[in-house]
Amino acid sequence: MLLHAKSKMLSIHKKMEIMDESDQVLYTVESKAVSIHDTTYVRNAAGDTVATIKHKPISLHETHIVEFADGEQVEVRTEWFHVMQDVIDLEGLGWQMRGDVLQHNYEFVNQLGAVLARTHQKWVSLHDVYYIDVLDEGQTDRIVAIYVALERIIREREIRRENESSAAAGVGAGAAIHYGGRDGSD
Repeated sequence: MLLHAKSKMLSIHKKMEIMDESDQVLYTVESKAVSIHDTTYVRNAAGDTVATIKHKPISLHETHIVEFADGEQVEVRTEWFHVMQDVIDLEGLGWQMRGDVLQHNYEFVNQLGAVLARTHQKWVSLHDVYYIDVLDEGQTDRIVAIYVALERIIREREIRRENESSAAAGVGAGAAIHYGGRDGSD
């Protein structure tokens, strides 16, 4: 089953729709713009909550907790020291996501090494469009919810990089201003 996700960038709330090949919405994803608990909800087409995703604020790794409607919980947690590819453990399921997370190309792999799904990004689009090729349709709800958690991790990385770049640019500008004042060339 081939799904595609579109995010609504200009929304007050962070929203995403996940659709099938005929553009029928199968899942909606919504996070509040400002939230104490940093919670995201994944709902199916009937409006039932399939999963709730929360960021784990104190963790050595980038970690999100996904709680499925049946009460099962999974930690989506990045691993360190993987040079050639990102590896994200899915504690509780025994799965991993492997691949290039920044390029949005990765695979969901179960504990036996079987590929459950693959993802990739459409590069030429007015909106951010991501494809999820679900190979094990019995796991679609779980794959979609974990995919959403991974997208949150990617967004947090991007925001952190932007903040670091802004801070570095500010330090450089501050040094230039300070230097200009010392040499008397004001």
